[in-house]
Amino acid sequence: QYLKVTRGLQTDYMLEPAGSHGVWGLDDYHCLPFYYGACQLSREPDYTPSSIHSVSSTEAGMYLYFGCIQYIKQLKKGVPFFESSPMLNDISHLPTWTKVSSGLLKLFEGEVLDKKPVVQHFVFGRFFPANWTPSQHITEAPTELFRTEALFRRPAA
Repeated sequence: QYLKVTRGLQTDYMLEPAGSHGVWGLDDYHCLPFYYGACQLSREPDYTPSSIHSVSSTEAGMYLYFGCIQYIKQLKKGVPFFESSPMLNDISHLPTWTKVSSGLLKLFEGEVLDKKPVVQHFVFGRFFPANWTPSQHITEAPTELFRTEALFRRPAA
């Protein structure tokens, strides 16, 4: 349902489906459908990651990853896929769906779960517990000037 709602909003209001990485990256939350879709396809020996370049509408309806690819291609009509989605195009050159899914999971962990401004909005509870130990390291502002600033400082008169 989430994908239907976000795609409807993007289409109706002509919004760019971009995340924190701009138009060239995967949206932080849309990374999960690609991950789930890669996991789904890892059990299908007839498809490889390069199969995304020739997806039928039937396959797009059956497999989440292919559905996501089809949506991007519909949105970016007339633009070569390697230009509109270079990251996904690069991913299509990986040998297996298992490799794709492990990379997408690492991407999600690094770009979503490791970012406090993103994860602070998650609802934690019984099904998704916050059972880790928060970092005790406090980041402090630098106390020294940057070395390059000294290059631009005028000498005292």
